[in-house]
Amino acid sequence: MKNSYAKEKWSFLFLSILSLLVLIVSIILLWYLISPRLESISPFLCLVVKIILFLFLITVSGGLSLIVLSSALEKDFLFPHGEKQITMKVLFPINHILGKIFGFTKDQIRNSFIEVNNSLFRATQKRIKKDRLLILLPQCLQNYDCPYRVTTNIGNCHKCGGCKIGEILQLGEKHDASVSIATGGTLARKVIVDKKPSVIVAVACERDLSSGIQDAYPIPVYGILNQRPYGPCVNTQVDFEKLEEAVGLVLDGSSSLHKAR
Repeated sequence: MKNSYAKEKWSFLFLSILSLLVLIVSIILLWYLISPRLESISPFLCLVVKIILFLFLITVSGGLSLIVLSSALEKDFLFPHGEKQITMKVLFPINHILGKIFGFTKDQIRNSFIEVNNSLFRATQKRIKKDRLLILLPQCLQNYDCPYRVTTNIGNCHKCGGCKIGEILQLGEKHDASVSIATGGTLARKVIVDKKPSVIVAVACERDLSSGIQDAYPIPVYGILNQRPYGPCVNTQVDFEKLEEAVGLVLDGSSSLHKAR
């Protein structure tokens, strides 16, 4: 199991390193094409553009190096904190293109990205503010035939045991954490704005989780993939033990989740 998760994590990091090489080659080629023109217009302008491109590459490559170290060793090397987001924003789209070339599916890339994010979360969890925890769930976690819809008000849940939502509500009450349901990215963003959490544990599919992690920035998110025994978006499930351990990790660092992996 541990090797499986490590492999998933390194898939995204491998693609990120390739993306960085592509970016470097592209910028060198761009500079080769525009530098004579810039030199003829103004040597000073040529120097300024050269410095900007150089600083951009240093920022992205430096950020990626810190990400690889922090993710691989699960030690906090990320400084400044925002460098992680800048690097991921630049490289993530390129990773999708390279992933297709190397035969990765979109979900494999997203899954690997989530594993990298979680490993960075574990690496930096000591600096994360933990006073306002939000457990964010997808609506498909509720039993499809349940008459008590919880989309607009999770308090409608009767905790009958037909799905995991009642159990998760009890977990939230135990740890004084908010629990909310989101029907998609737009509502998830609204929930985050309304609740103003300092940290989030989110359950979702690969697509929603990978995009949500980026959209929630700078709020740190620990992502847990849902299980889909009946297909996507209907009667999905979540490993409650994994969710409980993630909450423990967030609140006091006591979770053994990373050790199990």
